Amino acid sequence: MILYTRELSPIPDSVIKNGKAIFGTYDGCPECLDIRGIRAPFTGLPLPKFITNFRIKSSISFMFSIGDYIGMVDFLDQKLFGLVKVVFWDKESKRKFSYRKVMGPRRRIIPHNMKCGFCASFSKNRYVRLSWDHKRNRFSMIFSLKGDDSRPSARAAFVAPYTDERMNEVFAVVPAPTRRRCSATYYATPSIHGTVSLGSTKNYPQAIMNDTDGFSIFQVNRAYYPFEYESESVMISGLTEINGTKKRFTVVLHAVQENQVDADGINSNFLFLDGKKTPLPQIQITHNGGIQKNWVIQDFENMVDLTFTPISRQLQDFSLMLIHDTTTTIYGTFEGVLKTNENEDIVLHNFEGLVRRESTRS
Repeated sequence: MILYTRELSPIPDSVIKNGKAIFGTYDGCPECLDIRGIRAPFTGLPLPKFITNFRIKSSISFMFSIGDYIGMVDFLDQKLFGLVKVVFWDKESKRKFSYRKVMGPRRRIIPHNMKCGFCASFSKNRYVRLSWDHKRNRFSMIFSLKGDDSRPSARAAFVAPYTDERMNEVFAVVPAPTRRRCSATYYATPSIHGTVSLGSTKNYPQAIMNDTDGFSIFQVNRAYYPFEYESESVMISGLTEINGTKKRFTVVLHAVQENQVDADGINSNFLFLDGKKTPLPQIQITHNGGIQKNWVIQDFENMVDLTFTPISRQLQDFSLMLIHDTTTTIYGTFEGVLKTNENEDIVLHNFEGLVRRESTRS
């Protein structure tokens, strides 16, 4: 049986050469995630570089599943301002916790350097920091979030080594929506170790989780975003059993209105099984009953066949001047089968994960 395949190439020195993007899927971590320099990216008009560079938006997403908790940490760099968002759920009680903070203008919120850097919100009430350093073999995430009458204070600290043999790093540069513009995304799959603690409220006692091992997905994206942008994504990470052996797997899937050139040949969908990487084909996501009903996630190569059942959602609607961002993060369970490029089946039954729907106008 011939399965879908996509070549993983060595990381180029630069993804922009002679004013054009070098599209492809690359194995490893880039030194620099920078897409500035494309010639006339918007309708071919020779606009000044400071205008076209202003249309480049950046984001960091960190999905974690550890002990009793599963959730997301997000940084958005909208040039004029930044936004940090944290949402997570207690897997046992299904209780939801959500926090966010607007950050004022900075020269750069999300760094270009993918080998060593950090991204942080330094607010006393909403302190969140993600940092990475390949040379020191350390990835970390910390947040300290002050509560209020409706939610507790929350703290978390996770660390992970880059030398873990199950760590995967890949980099994809895809057209967005044509070859004149691009979207570049870096993924890493740190095996995290740490703890989460919640303060007491009127209705709930203090909760402190012991240090434990967990799973995560670290994603950094830069793109020449259009004025209106929509996407849907899937994030799952955990343990599976294949032939009596437990293995770590992670899957990231995106269904976006961008690549109109060759979505099967150039996309940012991946399945990671321990240290092995399986590029996946283009997917389709349908939810005929609405996003709060079942999602069906499939491809045309029989490598992805999943059904997602929502449990709880978090809608975050943000508007400032001409910018409007709506993000719905949904916690739920997956059923179905994923297939690696070595024809191994990963069967999911009542497996917890997250899906997300984003809509941005700016």
